[in-house]
This record gives sequence, structure tokens and C-alpha cells, in this order.
Amino acid sequence: MAQSKELPIWPEAARASARRSIVAADLVIEGDVTSAGAFDIEGRIVGSVQAPQVVVAATGRVEGSVIANDLTVLGSISGSVSARNVQLGTSAVVHADVLHERIAIEAGAEMEGLLQRHR
Repeated sequence: MAQSKELPIWPEAARASARRSIVAADLVIEGDVTSAGAFDIEGRIVGSVQAPQVVVAATGRVEGSVIANDLTVLGSISGSVSARNVQLGTSAVVHADVLHERIAIEAGAEMEGLLQRHR
């Protein structure tokens, strides 16, 4: 699971001013998704996701790469992750290499892959 060694940077103004986008639980997207604002995934995405803030809800699944400043995972990701701040909740299932600055893994979260801290 190769990935670049640089972490994403979104300007604060873009993160603060953009609307929140939601992929509903009954929705499947096949392809790459980019958002200028917060992005909640309750359904399934097969492809890459790029947004300043990404939340993968308990019902959410990403099969591909996730690139974000802030990533919260309650659902599942298989692929690769590049994010400054990563939080894996108790129901998270992550099968990915994760490049991060800070990571928090709650008890019960399942993590399989390489964790690499970017300095």
C-alpha cells in the first residue's frame, strides 16, 4: 500500500467556510470524491476521498485512499490513509497503511497495517 510521504494541507478559510457533504447510508459511489469542506461517509465509496475533514460513520465504508487534515473513523477503511489527525473509534475497522502526525486509537478499534508518523 504505497503512498506519498507528504501530508495534506487545506487553508483554514476553505475548511471553515465550506459546507458539510454527506454520503447517505444507502448510497454507493464508485469513483474519486473531492470536497472543499467537511465530508461525512455513511454509505460506501469505492475510490479515493480527499477533503479537509472526513468522518467515516459506523455504517460507512471506504475502499481506496483517504486524504484529509482530520479523519475520524467509526466504520471501515481498506486501502491507504494520509491525514494529519487520525481518530479511530471503538467500532473502526482499518486495513490500511496510515501516514499521520497524530493518531488516537480507542479500545476495540481494529487496525491492521503500517502506522507511520510524519515529522
